[in-house]
Amino acid sequence: MPKLTIHDLDRELRNKTLRPVYFIYGAEGYLVSTAIGRVREYVKNIAGDSFEPDRFSGKDSDLAEITSCAGTLPMWTTHSLILVTEADKMTDTKPLAKYLLNPSKTSTIVFSAEKADGRTGFAKILSDKAAVIECKPLYDDKLPDWVRMEASNRGRQMSMEAANIMADLVGNNLGELAGAIDKIMLYIGKKKTIDMADVETVLTETGRKNVFEFTEAVGRRDLKESLRLLKRLFDFNENEIMILSMLARHFRILIKAKEATMGKYVDRASLPKLLGVNPFFVDKYVAQSKMYQWRELKKTFKRLYQTDKLLKSSKLPKETILERCVRELITAG
Repeated sequence: MPKLTIHDLDRELRNKTLRPVYFIYGAEGYLVSTAIGRVREYVKNIAGDSFEPDRFSGKDSDLAEITSCAGTLPMWTTHSLILVTEADKMTDTKPLAKYLLNPSKTSTIVFSAEKADGRTGFAKILSDKAAVIECKPLYDDKLPDWVRMEASNRGRQMSMEAANIMADLVGNNLGELAGAIDKIMLYIGKKKTIDMADVETVLTETGRKNVFEFTEAVGRRDLKESLRLLKRLFDFNENEIMILSMLARHFRILIKAKEATMGKYVDRASLPKLLGVNPFFVDKYVAQSKMYQWRELKKTFKRLYQTDKLLKSSKLPKETILERCVRELITAG
């Protein structure tokens, strides 16, 4: 059977295609839970109010018991669902291989695991015979599109700049991003669109409000104010990776502004879309971009990349690492 994405799964379920066996695995736990939830909700809709899934753990159960359950006609519903967590702990594959030759039409088994070792017989059988959904952590550049799709699934449209700033503020934890979308929906009420102002209002409370002041201070090369605001961010226990991500976002915008204004003719009306910012902030970014030479801006991301590696590997205090980065960004020629 094929490898599916969650979007493939959604499309199949909308077309009333329910596979007899799924294998959903990966390090991104939120996506694993989401995929299982989509299957569970579909079966609940076709099985009726008395539906309740059967649950097993791969640590404590064997495949003979699980396949026997799947092969038993459901008594009170039209379709049964069997959820098996920690499926990678299972070893005896013979009952599964036999079941997959003729799976029940009134049952669906969902195996889930954090990882899958393709060398084991269990993973090989499922890869050949089950619908496999791998849930990998998303790369940072994919987060804004994911955020917008999640908002769309909740009946809201989100601007790209709003999605970008949300990804920068929250980071790549999809569960936290989903929770942030829910908070924003409560804030906007019946409004159908989510813009940057909504994101900033909801997500930049207390210490996080200072992250914008901090990046602006760095952008205008104000070393004293930048270090003062950096200390405040750490006083508020802000995450160092989030702080660095916001710095990277700010300099990405400055680079775009520099590129856009280096030519003789600049279409000012196109700058907000090009920079991905509110029109109100365009002049500020353009002015800050002029405070840096092009060669300085080109060195920026090497410094940010090196800082990211140090934050994740060095035993130095996180604040010290970021302070050194800020000094280099502002004072280095």
